Amino acid sequence: MGRLLIVLLLAVAVLLWWKHRQRGKRSEEAAPHRPRESTGPEAMMRCAECGVHLPSSQVLPGRGGVFCCHEHRERFEARQ
Repeated sequence: MGRLLIVLLLAVAVLLWWKHRQRGKRSEEAAPHRPRESTGPEAMMRCAECGVHLPSSQVLPGRGGVFCCHEHRERFEARQ
């Protein structure tokens, strides 16, 4: 009885490992590999409303500076 239990547990462990490995292969095939678009570091810009720094590719330009989100741009421009 003890040997049968050990063999059964070993079979379940191998089956789970095999399923996990197959799932990893499928996700690698589904996700295309894209090269990085940026070749170097980006300039960091400061939001004129809250002061948070973010990469220049993510800022929103507005009157009086650049902003981290639409809400901050609207709030800043409403005061001007």
